[in-house]
Amino acid sequence: MELGGKTALVTGASRGIGAAIARRLVGYAGAHVAVNYAGSQPAAEALVAEIAAAGGRAFAVRADVGTMAGIESMLAACDDAFGGAPNLDILVNNAGVGGEGDTGSLTKCSEELFDRMIAVNQKAPHFITQLCLPRLRDKGRIVNIGSLGGRSALPPFAAYAATKRALQSLTLSTAVVVGPRGITCNLVAPGAVDTEFNKTLAEKPGWAEATAKLTPMKRLGVPEDIAGAVMMLCRDEAHWVTGQIVEASGGLFL
Repeated sequence: MELGGKTALVTGASRGIGAAIARRLVGYAGAHVAVNYAGSQPAAEALVAEIAAAGGRAFAVRADVGTMAGIESMLAACDDAFGGAPNLDILVNNAGVGGEGDTGSLTKCSEELFDRMIAVNQKAPHFITQLCLPRLRDKGRIVNIGSLGGRSALPPFAAYAATKRALQSLTLSTAVVVGPRGITCNLVAPGAVDTEFNKTLAEKPGWAEATAKLTPMKRLGVPEDIAGAVMMLCRDEAHWVTGQIVEASGGLFL
């Protein structure tokens, strides 16, 4: 239990990649994890119950991280559970908003959806990280969850991809700010992962098979693949890895 006694906050952790990260941090490494969610209360509570049944420690925190009020209430709940600052060892900025089908494309994206993506995908990691700086212990870890779209042309998801490109920049700036304290900041960029987030794509006939063929391993990713990459960066041995964009894509597009 290499992270035994350490604390972690994972945003957007009720399902998919976030839930897999929470499971890995608790079950494999022994951390005490805050499971943030916005609207999926049954899923979040089920995850916490699953973790508790396996002997781990986790608690659910409902908060819309796209708002400052939500961010502040989430961190207040973490303070109550973890104790006074500094009280946090690992921060995983995972929460994200996409569009259905091509609703986030350059030609079809609405102002409302665009603003929501900016709020959750870009504003939230910025201010969560800012407010966590005094809460993070020295030698802590910050991991941002980006997307392969941060470096690739994805016209149907132009707005989403742009926010993930911005998150790459935030990762680099954060690494410089926290480096003197021995804290690392990196970004994990998933490729095509079989989650509810990609449900619309997966429903297109032949999409999954065609995309799988573009990877050397000939399959789509699963949430546990991304959780493994995050865990790799959270280990003590990764203390010299910072400011990096780590693609966990199964080699998609190679």
